[in-house]
Amino acid sequence: MKPGTFTALAMALAAAATLLSSSPSKEILTSIKVDDDVELIPVDGGAAGPESLAFDLHGQGPYAGVSDGRVIRWIPAERRWVEHSSSTPELLDSCRGSQDTKREHECGRPLGLRFNNKTGDLYVADAYHGLRVVSPGDKVSRPIEPRSADDPFSFANGVEIDHETGAVYFTKTSTRFHRREFLNIVISGDTTGRLLKCDPKSGQVQVLADGLAFPNGLAMSEDGSYLLLAETSTGKIMRYWLKTSTLEEFAQLPGFPDNIKASPRGGYWVALHAKRGKIAELSTTYPWLRRLVMKLPARRVQGVMALLGRFGRQVIALRLSEEGKVVEEVTVHGAARKAFASISEVEERDGCLWIGSVLSPFLGFYRL
Repeated sequence: MKPGTFTALAMALAAAATLLSSSPSKEILTSIKVDDDVELIPVDGGAAGPESLAFDLHGQGPYAGVSDGRVIRWIPAERRWVEHSSSTPELLDSCRGSQDTKREHECGRPLGLRFNNKTGDLYVADAYHGLRVVSPGDKVSRPIEPRSADDPFSFANGVEIDHETGAVYFTKTSTRFHRREFLNIVISGDTTGRLLKCDPKSGQVQVLADGLAFPNGLAMSEDGSYLLLAETSTGKIMRYWLKTSTLEEFAQLPGFPDNIKASPRGGYWVALHAKRGKIAELSTTYPWLRRLVMKLPARRVQGVMALLGRFGRQVIALRLSEEGKVVEEVTVHGAARKAFASISEVEERDGCLWIGSVLSPFLGFYRL
């Protein structure tokens, strides 16, 4: 594609998104304003993208999966990261520090993380190597999900654990596209995503729901009766009732939701990867526009989206009530606007917000 054609298309997309983008709900009760006081903790070894965070049963952490396939742990008292585990120990040295998406299928790309609070096992949803687990004391994760020839795409993304039964729930975002092609999932309107349940003892996997549009983060209700699931492409949070196996809309958001975490003050924090304008909807409606956008380099399209996200109020997370109402928002101001152009997770812990991003080379830390 000629440079001039790309520039014209980018301007058209920018105009459409600016004019048609959604705005946050006016019913929000409170707002947390993250400003220049936020601390940026650089990721170890030159890697990037601490997409999801987890704390172990002793409260240590956070742990984060990064772009070179490693899971690393932050030690606050020593102000340093230590390596926890990887899925490909034989490639650890050659992969360390890599931000090359073309090597993700080799090195692995850990996304969702969850600890089993009874066993201490860490479950890892790796976008290329599937659902994996790391036992206490181990340095290498092992697969617990059997792979089949008719399911060549992994793209495991979110993971959640029923601490009473030990059942592991996880999402597969697409059976057509790899993680590095995530923009194509949104633009194409792909609905091949799934919600699954795995018995970690037998490895048996059950499909609970399919036909999902970019299923992403997961969170279980406090009473264990349902799961919340982020459907990124549609901007919806879906609720899956475990006893009745029914799926319903829980909330419609003004952005692309990523991970979901329970808040200690009640409800759920949902990270917003970006504002949700009309580009995806228009691309789905008009095949010619979809074909045109999908021909563009992913990094350029992503760059345009990031640029558009800096206009107007920049909301990076919303806290939802148990009824699915927006009760609080997190906005960024000053230098933090550029730093947090795309957010994948917000976790509230001990009066602080930990902010993760699948793209940034650092972890955010903000005292409330």
